[in-house]
Amino acid sequence: MPFMDLIKKAIFEEEPQAAQQQTAKQVSNPAAATRSIDPAPAAYVPMGTRDNQFYTRLAKQTDLSAVPELAKIEAYAAPLTSVITDKALRYKAALATAQSQGGLTKDAILKGFDALLTVLNSSATTFNKQTDEVSRTEVDAKIAQIGDINDAIQQKQKEITDLQQQVKSMQSQTEVSRSKLQEAKNNFAAALERRRAEIQQQRKEFETILG
Repeated sequence: MPFMDLIKKAIFEEEPQAAQQQTAKQVSNPAAATRSIDPAPAAYVPMGTRDNQFYTRLAKQTDLSAVPELAKIEAYAAPLTSVITDKALRYKAALATAQSQGGLTKDAILKGFDALLTVLNSSATTFNKQTDEVSRTEVDAKIAQIGDINDAIQQKQKEITDLQQQVKSMQSQTEVSRSKLQEAKNNFAAALERRRAEIQQQRKEFETILG
């Protein structure tokens, strides 16, 4: 299997446990399941990472609608859009209603954002663990093969020319594998920081809105 296909297969094979647990919770208002929280400001969409496959998966894992508290406040705020145009006033009114009818609190909403950041951290841990495993099976395995071939060269001088050519070829493959692995790590790091910044910005916005 090609090197990058191994990375794609290994990374995010399973949703982080925290994301699974949050998604499993039921929102008390069924309408909330069909609504999503306001998207992050355009300033948090760096050029070159818009189509990053890692970011797309991270965004899916940390979708605000998967957090019951965030979905609930949106469910209460959405019907007020045409009545209260000011976003801050609309969400304050929504929170007041949610507090009286559903027991929702400002702290619960802010903790919802903290939960999403926890999911991101879990994804980062999983990614690093799985890329290390790919490295061991791909890069380290080739390095070990190179050592075996070098030993064979010493024992079979008549085959030294062919064996040395094999070594050069495998060294080249190893460098390519390392380069692709580093590229994958860089792309993941960019996606991780982008999504973290978006969530932190949205958290600050809700903290300001909700007073």
